[in-house]
Amino acid sequence: MSNFRTLFIAASFSLLPSFLAAGELPYAKLSGEVGHAADVSTARLYCAPFDSLPWLRADLTNETVSEHDKNFHNVMRRPYKHYSGDISGRFLEIMALNSRGDWTVHPAFKGLVQETLKHQRAGGYFCASGDIDWQQPLDYDANDQTLSKGRMLPALWGNSRMLCGLVEVARAFPDNQPIADATRRLGDFYISVLPRFNDPARVDEYNGAGTYAAGHVTCWFPAMEGLVKLSNLTGEKKYLDAAVKMAAFYHRFDTLPIDHAHGMLCNQFSLVLLYEATKNPAYLAGVEKRWEDLIAGGYVNPAGGILEKCRVEFERDEGCGIADWFRLNLALGKVTGNPRYWAMAERTLHNHFLQNQHPNGGFGHRYVLTDSKGVYGFQKRNYESTWCCTFHGELGFAQLRNHLIDRDGDVLVCNFPLEFTAQDEVGIITSLHQLPWKDSHVVRQRIALAGQPASRVRVRHPHWADQVIARSGWGKELELESKDGWHTTKEPVTEVLFVYIGDVYAEDRFCNRLLDGPPKDKPFVIGYGPKLLAAQGDSLKVPVWPTTLKVLEAQGIKPLSSATRNKPCCFVTGCGE
Repeated sequence: MSNFRTLFIAASFSLLPSFLAAGELPYAKLSGEVGHAADVSTARLYCAPFDSLPWLRADLTNETVSEHDKNFHNVMRRPYKHYSGDISGRFLEIMALNSRGDWTVHPAFKGLVQETLKHQRAGGYFCASGDIDWQQPLDYDANDQTLSKGRMLPALWGNSRMLCGLVEVARAFPDNQPIADATRRLGDFYISVLPRFNDPARVDEYNGAGTYAAGHVTCWFPAMEGLVKLSNLTGEKKYLDAAVKMAAFYHRFDTLPIDHAHGMLCNQFSLVLLYEATKNPAYLAGVEKRWEDLIAGGYVNPAGGILEKCRVEFERDEGCGIADWFRLNLALGKVTGNPRYWAMAERTLHNHFLQNQHPNGGFGHRYVLTDSKGVYGFQKRNYESTWCCTFHGELGFAQLRNHLIDRDGDVLVCNFPLEFTAQDEVGIITSLHQLPWKDSHVVRQRIALAGQPASRVRVRHPHWADQVIARSGWGKELELESKDGWHTTKEPVTEVLFVYIGDVYAEDRFCNRLLDGPPKDKPFVIGYGPKLLAAQGDSLKVPVWPTTLKVLEAQGIKPLSSATRNKPCCFVTGCGE
């Protein structure tokens, strides 16, 4: 094990900080199955190729990293340098989010920040291959499936990720003026080229680039995310105004299906940020409509994931897109309070997100089993994409940690029945699972408020639970106030046990609970708690219903787990036979 990784693992089990600055997000340490996945995700970024500064900065310098630059089967492969700022920007974003103001969060972090400041071009943008005349026609090649040609659109995509990265570095290190200046210069670049890339007279040119990873719709509009964040950080309205203008133009291209789920979902996430910043309900209404269309259209599969191309049928998924779908649901849950978004985030996390994770902790592409209705299982083939997905998978865990708890007046809100220790401005909160003592106890979650005043505690009624009850630390049943899919202790507590009661259940392929059990001769999905059940291989025979978890497990139908990440499995009955 490398020294970098050893240092990380040791640090990850250290005590939580003793205080939070005013307005700082809650700090959390996940544990249990999800916590292990989060730990190995972070640890992955301390090993090759992420411990190489040349590898990280190559999309700023266009340098040859090693003799393995173009060797697909070598970990030091360094593709897509013309997506300038993509890898480097993602790395900066993740490390800034994880740093909590500490430059030593990663041995390469400070060096990459310094390299980034050196390679910003006079126009404020970044491009590994030299200056670009942005007023020239788009230099795309519609026939290039390798994404190796063209400079303008790939550079725009990379700069959108770099803008998010620089904003987070500026947020984490607010006294560093060179970083603040570089971040504003990149934001000003987008303002300067706004008339060129938002020009209604050039729509045919934009459409000609297609909608895959080097298309105008994919590469231009994701800058909305960084611009809104930059406006929030600096208070400068010009950046928000630019994002508003982008969003108005984006509606011309915002359709389904589309060839790049990652880009589309980045844009939808940006629209939620715009809603928060402007309070314009049209932004939120549009995203909620898109959410419904994705579910009803079968673009989102029962495991809560989405494919690389946002289509019902495609050969593989992409960790970036799944992480974006996850963080979009977290954002929608936060701004609306609607349990359906928290439920989808939970479904995605426990199933498709973790199934996409590579055994080494990274994320990438998992090949899938599909038919005309969508995904019904996973194939064995699973490979890591070090140039994008491993970063975005880590971003998913970072977002999860920021959404575990919240405060609503005098109420502590716990959004997920997960295991974690978190600290907000009031104090430390611990959530642990206890072993069930009845078959019907799917999850027993004990929440303790360490050394802080008693508080009312609110939890969500999960889609997989039939009933939620609460008991005090002494075992006394507590009265709950239930409303809109949430349960709140009637009286303040310092310790409470929530028991989520249920059994195996059936759903259709569109994530709808079948309350009367599965219909005869129609495919269905089986769940237990937040997990889908699957059988090894490319088919799942229809079990006799009703049934129990023990009976299903005896038949080889088990909850998705780390053991199925490198094995073919099927989670929709009757498919593949």
